[in-house]
Amino acid sequence: MKPLRRFFARLASLATRRAQDERLREEIEEHIALQTAENLRAGLSPVEARRQARLKFGGVEAIKEDYRAGRGLLFVENLVQDVRFGLRSLRRTPGLSAFVVITLALGIGMTSATFSMVDALIFRPYPVPQARAVVTLVSTTHDSPFDDFSYREYLDIRDRTNSYDGVVANADMEAVGFSADPGTTPRIKGGMMVSGNYFRVLGVEPWLGRAFREDEDQVPGRNPVVVLGPDFWRHEFASDPSILGRTILLNGTKFTVIGVAPDSFPGMLTFGHPDFYMPLVMAQVFSTNLQKNFFQDRDDRELSVKARLKPGTTLEQARNELAVLAKDFEREYPNVNRSRGAAVYTQFQTRTIEDENWKFGVIFVILALAVLLVACTNVAGLLLSRARARAREIAVRLALGAGRLRLIRLLLTESLILASLGGLAGIAIGYGVIEWFHSKDSIVFATELPMAVPFHMDKRVLLACLALSVLSALLCGLAPALQSTRVDLVNALKSADVDVPGRKRLWGRNMLVVAQVSMSLMLLTASFLMARGFQHSLMEGTGFTKDHLLMTSFDPRLIQYNAAQTQQFYKLLAERMRQAPGVQHEALTQNVPLGVDDFDGVAFVPDGFQMPPDRSSFSSTMDTIDEGYFQTMGVPILGGRAFLASDTAEAPRVAIVNEHFAKHYWPGGDAVGKHIRLDSGAGTPVEIVGVAQTIKYQSMASPMDFVYLPLAQHPVARMVLLLRSSGDPLQLVQPVKEVVRTLDPNLPMLQTRSYEDLFVNQAVKGPLIAIELVGTMGAVGLLLAIAGLYGLVAYNVSRRTREIGIRIALGAARSDVLRLVLGKGLVLVGIGTLIGLAMGFALEQLMNSMLFDSGGVDILAYVIVVPTMFLVTILAAYVPARRASHIAPTQALRYE
Repeated sequence: MKPLRRFFARLASLATRRAQDERLREEIEEHIALQTAENLRAGLSPVEARRQARLKFGGVEAIKEDYRAGRGLLFVENLVQDVRFGLRSLRRTPGLSAFVVITLALGIGMTSATFSMVDALIFRPYPVPQARAVVTLVSTTHDSPFDDFSYREYLDIRDRTNSYDGVVANADMEAVGFSADPGTTPRIKGGMMVSGNYFRVLGVEPWLGRAFREDEDQVPGRNPVVVLGPDFWRHEFASDPSILGRTILLNGTKFTVIGVAPDSFPGMLTFGHPDFYMPLVMAQVFSTNLQKNFFQDRDDRELSVKARLKPGTTLEQARNELAVLAKDFEREYPNVNRSRGAAVYTQFQTRTIEDENWKFGVIFVILALAVLLVACTNVAGLLLSRARARAREIAVRLALGAGRLRLIRLLLTESLILASLGGLAGIAIGYGVIEWFHSKDSIVFATELPMAVPFHMDKRVLLACLALSVLSALLCGLAPALQSTRVDLVNALKSADVDVPGRKRLWGRNMLVVAQVSMSLMLLTASFLMARGFQHSLMEGTGFTKDHLLMTSFDPRLIQYNAAQTQQFYKLLAERMRQAPGVQHEALTQNVPLGVDDFDGVAFVPDGFQMPPDRSSFSSTMDTIDEGYFQTMGVPILGGRAFLASDTAEAPRVAIVNEHFAKHYWPGGDAVGKHIRLDSGAGTPVEIVGVAQTIKYQSMASPMDFVYLPLAQHPVARMVLLLRSSGDPLQLVQPVKEVVRTLDPNLPMLQTRSYEDLFVNQAVKGPLIAIELVGTMGAVGLLLAIAGLYGLVAYNVSRRTREIGIRIALGAARSDVLRLVLGKGLVLVGIGTLIGLAMGFALEQLMNSMLFDSGGVDILAYVIVVPTMFLVTILAAYVPARRASHIAPTQALRYE
């Protein structure tokens, strides 16, 4: 404790340095005065008495320095002095300092903004206490490493495992009809069903009221209680503390409010923030699968499961225990669990497997770091040029005895000041980029559910900015500091303008320019490749009709319709809309292509197909549609027929597959007339009656197998009505409202818009956000490279002014001088272009493997980018070269 106490005492003494110096001066004067008085009594003259007293006392300044070193922290004092000197030095070159700060701010700002993306998508801990102990439990199959569990499986995991302090489950956040008062039309909000122990196991204490009790999660349908989310409580009920005990309507059922979640808990989802939480035992009000019994069917897998590891339990132990339980499931329930395993994932694994958006963040961080490196190399070049002007100053300091390490520290302090100012400005730029992302919420999330971009300028991002500032100071300042202190003292003291002698004097600057050109070329190539990749992805399989389409969604569960009532509603809605004026074609579908909702999946076994011994079924993405879908969407039927009105629930089961599916399972044959069995080899036989053209179903997905099932044979609660018109599709909104009003005036129409608007939002504007961001990085990198190349050539011209003047005086033509000066720039640009091409090829491979495969090397992107980059950088070198060719010999010969 004594050394620590001594350290803080010395640190505190720095604040009272002036007062202590004054007391020291007075004490020294007192000692000298006493000795002088004694000398006077010995008979010496006043002058000699004081002189002898000072000689006996010793060196006053040396004693002061020893005292200061003993009472304070010499390193801190020197650092303060370096900072003061650095600020004065930078004030003498305000233009250069401002340019350096802006350059670093651009690099640090973009890197911090993209880091906030990766942090939110991958690294940010769950908003619960001891988040590292929370793991995700998943069911695994041959087709998916990340599948859900059923309610019965969740109960078995909860009751038959010993590795956890608790196991919780939740369904996906779903659209729920909310009414604050009876009689009002329900509005769509985001609700999530959770297990009764959800808040207790996660360690979340409600801000108001209480969480669910254990007995409220036992009997299906018995306890209609709800816990509100903090934002929902604030916006819908004005933070009313008397909300506890109030009754609200969810999907037409009365629920009692028992608590409000704290602000520190927006939910466990990355993008979604549930408005309220309901217990799983109320699933009959919210469950989306009308074909299954949520509480009994073990293959009705709708639940995500998380658990909190017990202290001392390793991840490997938990995985082994769950793997044994999965084997038990397979042995006890072979029909629904054959070849199905289970895994335990950490937060990092969960986020990188469950959602692929993190890949964009990683690409953006790589490109932003390239911008930062370009900025640092640019600044390093400027500081190298500035070091030439300070050669005499450095030489004088060295001649007076200053150590080289001390001068390096001084110069690095100046770099740190610049980097710190750049970091502060970078925080502002990063905040602006993050706010720009938030302004795109309506484009990224075209849904009525509470979704938001999770990027924030929080303390983790601020720490990243601090680290980037220190890194930038080292990258920018170390090389100039080392070169500045390696000078020829004789020549430097003779002239204020001296270079490091030898052939390598420009090697460092040349390498910096090559690095700038190569990384800028990589950035521009990345922006073109991303634009071309999105274009390629968009053009592939989007040949269906998109214009003159109106879409609106319905969910009769919002007003407590049962399955039979729901089917009757959709039947009447379709019949009446076909007869409505202005409607050319009508269709009902569970999901629209390139929409915001995920498609369901279906398990099947093709008849006559030899199944591998380790699996009981295959799986495919699917959609539920009515007989008017293919005509309304303009999707051609390549073989067989479309669905008919005669494909009712009593008729033989039928399906339509896409061309990709047909070629996958019956290559070279005709899929029409073949059969598949749903769920397993003993499942319901379904005849394939048609093959449809393969289209793009999801934005970034490659062509996939796809199965269409008729609505009459596979009823779904939530459906989308599609109407084709000859003119503006929005003119059909009023006719739809009138038809719905005649069927049930209390049923709301959801997400009413033109399909073309949705398509442009999801397939064009969404990717355009990424293209704009990468394009901005490329433009910044190009500008910095231009500035760096211009600065190098201009510096070279200024260094060789006398040589150029002599050449002109001896008869050299201006073209000769232009070629001499420009040649250096051409060589550097050429080398940088070659390196940039190699980096571009490597980046293209990375983007193809992570984002989209554009089918090999995109030659067109390089044909556009490389010549453009070459011409622009050569122009940057041409300007100072042309100025050099106009140097007057008489002026150059007098140049010093």
